[in-house]
Amino acid sequence: MSRRGNTPARSRGQGPERARRDGRLPRPGLGSAVERRHVVGCGPARTESDVDDPILTGIAVASFVAFGTLLVLFGANAAEISRALSLDYADLGLLGSMLSLGLGLGILGAGPLADRLPRRALFVSSCGVVLGATLLLGPETSYRELLVLMVAIGFGAGFYETVLNALIIEAFGEDAGRRLLFIHSGAPLAACIVPILVDGARVGLGTEWYTTFRIAGLIHVPLVLAAFFVPMDARRVEPGNEGHLDRSQDSDPVRPAERGSDRLALISICIATFAYVGVESAVTIFIADHVLIDLGFGSARAAATISAFWGGLLAGRLGAGLSPRSPAAGTVALLSLAGAALVLASGLGWIRVPELAIGGAGLVLGGVFPILIGLAGTARPSSAGMAVGLAGGMGSLGGFIVPWCTGRLARGLGLPVAIAALSGWLLLLVAAALAARSRRGVVS
Repeated sequence: MSRRGNTPARSRGQGPERARRDGRLPRPGLGSAVERRHVVGCGPARTESDVDDPILTGIAVASFVAFGTLLVLFGANAAEISRALSLDYADLGLLGSMLSLGLGLGILGAGPLADRLPRRALFVSSCGVVLGATLLLGPETSYRELLVLMVAIGFGAGFYETVLNALIIEAFGEDAGRRLLFIHSGAPLAACIVPILVDGARVGLGTEWYTTFRIAGLIHVPLVLAAFFVPMDARRVEPGNEGHLDRSQDSDPVRPAERGSDRLALISICIATFAYVGVESAVTIFIADHVLIDLGFGSARAAATISAFWGGLLAGRLGAGLSPRSPAAGTVALLSLAGAALVLASGLGWIRVPELAIGGAGLVLGGVFPILIGLAGTARPSSAGMAVGLAGGMGSLGGFIVPWCTGRLARGLGLPVAIAALSGWLLLLVAAALAARSRRGVVS
């Protein structure tokens, strides 16, 4: 590594302006994000144009809008799909789980590849997978074919999500959690609007469920075109140069313990993402039927409840991003505990207004996932893509297992009990977040 990469600017007497041009100090308006990249060892500095590129931020937000649309489309069309294919709760839960299975496969596959292969090619290819799978859906699609296509849709979406997460984490280091809160807000923004649009199109225009998926797939065409105008170069780490501070820290007797703590923290974060994504997926899949059948409301109220949940996620995500302190694992534990109480109250009928209970749960859970993803990346700064892939992959595994278990439980004991049981998964999230907080000393 060159002397320039190791020696602080001030020690060479060149002043802060030279350091800002070299990317070691933040220019006014960027805060400490650029500086922190070096502290956490996220590799060589990117230029300021890469870090603060509005096109990169724009395509990231737009991609998460498309991602959120895909996440909520199945739940918004669940009743129609059930009628068209004559599905029970267990079949519906398995079908919804296939999307999460695909997400997990895509995230796990993208994690290591995003650190090694050209990211633009990975992003474009994964968008193409989503586009192709959605266009194959139609009136003749069978249940088995739909299972396979849902996996393909999830795979493509999970893949490009992970590529974007790795880019943001490398650029902003420990401050990536706050940046991800805003970028990830694109997903709940779409998800709180799409169910109402789908219901309106179905009632007013007679739009079929598969047509809505085709439209969601076509959204990815402009994303592919925009990708050719965005810097997506992967961080390259030279041997022995995993981080700017690593060489000076080799003699630090505390360093081995810190590395062990990071591994344990990453495991805890993965458990937390497993529980969170599982609950988010199960609520999205089953809450409409709960409102329609158990509570006796119409389709408009069912769509409004899904929108309230994702609208709450959006508001909570933005609120966490605007907080004066950067939220971390302690905040995740507190918010998840409140979410568990609201989900339990909704399932047991203690709160009879579904939009209030489920919307409130979304509000308190809104910031959880992007905070966890940011913590995962900083737990393994020398391989951010791999860490994000592991955390996201475990989340998608939860998105497969929890809805499947919820469907089985609903078939045996009823949907209200199954909804209430989701609070147990959130308590697991609380325990995992507290474990991560204790291992990394992350307080909030």
